[in-house]
This record gives sequence, structure tokens and C-alpha cells, in this order.
Amino acid sequence: MQKPTTPGATEHGERRYLLAPEIATDDAFQFRQTGTQKAHVRSLVQTLRTVGDLDPVLIWEETDADGTPTGRLVLLDGQHRLAAYATAKGPREGIPAVVVKGDRGAAMLAAVKANSRESLPLTKNERMDAAWRLVRLPGRRLKVREVAGASGAAPRTVDMMRKRWAAMVAEEKQPTGQWWRDRQDEPLQTKDTQEMTNKERQALVEQLSEAFRKALGKMPWQDEQITAEAIERAVGTCKLRSMTEYLFTDDEFADEFREAMEEPEGDARTADF
Repeated sequence: MQKPTTPGATEHGERRYLLAPEIATDDAFQFRQTGTQKAHVRSLVQTLRTVGDLDPVLIWEETDADGTPTGRLVLLDGQHRLAAYATAKGPREGIPAVVVKGDRGAAMLAAVKANSRESLPLTKNERMDAAWRLVRLPGRRLKVREVAGASGAAPRTVDMMRKRWAAMVAEEKQPTGQWWRDRQDEPLQTKDTQEMTNKERQALVEQLSEAFRKALGKMPWQDEQITAEAIERAVGTCKLRSMTEYLFTDDEFADEFREAMEEPEGDARTADF
């Protein structure tokens, strides 16, 4: 039986029950590189059938650049919950939703914040890409603390993104939308290497990580310092510093690591492989 659509006030927006066909999706508000995860949807379907309603999905009452409503109700957060409702109850069952209003910048901010905090959180790369997207929003410039608070990126990383975006605009460079690519002028792959998709990149990361685990064995748990020095000897200090800054660029640990890695000029170990 369809639930009533009488709206109710909530702290963050208006509470409604919407039908699935009423809810539009927009790629601009999709942050996951892996799409919908079927296992998570199945888990939510089981919860839905056992417990009842899931947490409300987050919807934006879309407006154009002039602030005029377009009539679209756009999904900001709840892709897996929406799929679970469609699987368990079909298109005629009311879906609990919180509908927020405001301009596109406010909607993007709400979407990133919600996706960063939900039970299936965004990965590090997805969070960085979301922050990078917020930084590049046209019109109103979001504050550093707003972007950092929504995405989970450190304020110093957001500040770095803003400076990078200003430089790219000045040089008329087009962003790819992926922070790991756009953060530097030179691409991470060589010119002769075919550009990978996100899925291919994640598969390669998993393959290499498994090879590293097998090669290192139990040594990291027995003596972390020996392991660290071995990795430094293998790749060179400069490469190790670059990789660590990438991994911890949104982590306060990065400052401590950089200080620890500082060495006098001319140290033979600074040579790259």
C-alpha cells in the first residue's frame, strides 16, 4: 500500500514519500567510481523486508541558474537504498525522502557530505574527486571549511585544490575530474601507456598490493623500520616521499612524515630508481 505523500518538516529539509519514477538521477551527483554494489543492495533489501523503512534518501528540488524550479526532484544520496526499494517493493511504493532546496552549489555540498558519511562510505579517491568537484563549481565559491567538512578532505588539501584550479583556469587547461590526474601537470602514466579506466586502475592496485603482501610476508609486523628502509632502498627517497604525500595529502600525519624524511642535500639515497 502506498504511503501518504503529505510533507512534514525536518531539520534539514522537507520529509516526503516519493515514488521511484518521480526521482531523477544526475551524473553530476554520482561520486562512486564502482557504481551500484549488488551485495550492498541485497543487504538493504533484507533489512527493508525485516525492519521496514530505510533511512530517507536525499533529494534536491532542482532550480536553474536564475533560481527558478525546474520541476525535477534529483537524487543526491541514497542510490543503493533507491535500488533496494525498487527490488523489494516495486515502483508504486512510497520511498521516504528528505527534500532540500537551494542553488546547485548547496545541493552539491549536501550530496558530498551525505555520501561521505553514509554506512558505505566513499573511498579515498572518491572523496578526493568529490572535493575537487566542489572546488570547481561555477558561481559561488565554497569556503575551504565547507568543502573539507563535506568531503572529509583536509583543509590543506582543499586549499591545494583551489590553487591548482586557479592555475589550470589561468593556463586554460581542462580537468579530467579525477584529482589524482589533475593534481600535477604531467600525467602519472608515460606517453606510450594507454590511459586506464577507474575500474582497470583499481584492479591493478589490488593486483600489485597482493604481490607486495606476498613479497613482504610477516616482516611488516616483526620490524616496521626494516620494512620501511627496504622499501626506501628499493624505490628511492624521492619516489617514496612523492608516493607518501599522495597517500597522506589529506592526513595530518603527512606533516610529521615530511619532517622525518627531510635529509641534508647531497644524500646518495635521494636518487630515484
